Amino acid sequence: MDAWRIDTLTGPDAVATVEPVFREYLGWMLERFARDLGIDEVDPDGSGERAYFAETLQFLEPGGRLLVARLDGDVAGVGAFKPTDIAQTAEIKRMFVRPAARGKGIARALFERLLSDARAEGYTSVRLETLSFMTEAQLLYRSVGAVEIDPFAGSEAVRVGLEAATTYLRLEL
Repeated sequence: MDAWRIDTLTGPDAVATVEPVFREYLGWMLERFARDLGIDEVDPDGSGERAYFAETLQFLEPGGRLLVARLDGDVAGVGAFKPTDIAQTAEIKRMFVRPAARGKGIARALFERLLSDARAEGYTSVRLETLSFMTEAQLLYRSVGAVEIDPFAGSEAVRVGLEAATTYLRLEL
C-alpha cells in the first residue's frame, strides 16, 4: 500500500517545493486548452504565468494555506486557499494531483483538509473556479455541496479571458 500524507507548507522553502508541481499543472492545463478548447495561445506575453506564480505567496500569508501531499516521500499533489475581498470567504486554488498518484484518495483528502483548515481560520464559505474540462474536480466539489455561481471579482479565469470555459462554485462551510 502506498504511504501518503498531507503537510502544511510555510517559510522560504515552500515556493521551491511546489513550483515543479505548479509548472506541471500549468503545462497540463495549456495542453488541455489546445486539445479541448481549441486555444493554442493563452498567455502570449507571459504575464499570466508570472501572475500565476506570484499568487503562490498569497497562500503563505495570514489567512492562507498551502498544502502538499507526499506519496512515498515525493510531492504528489497540492492545494491551497487564500483570503478574498469578501469577508469570511476564501478561494481554493491550485488543486492538482499528479497523474501517477491519482486514484488513491489524495485529491479528496487535500480538499477535505483545505475545507477543515478554512473553517479553522474562521471562513464561512469558499469559492472555486474550475475549467470545463476539469470534470473530476467539479464532481469532487459538488459531492460536498458546492453550487454553481456567477463569475466573481478577482477571478483568474476572467483575468485571462477564459470565463466562458470556466465553472464558478461556492460552498458554505
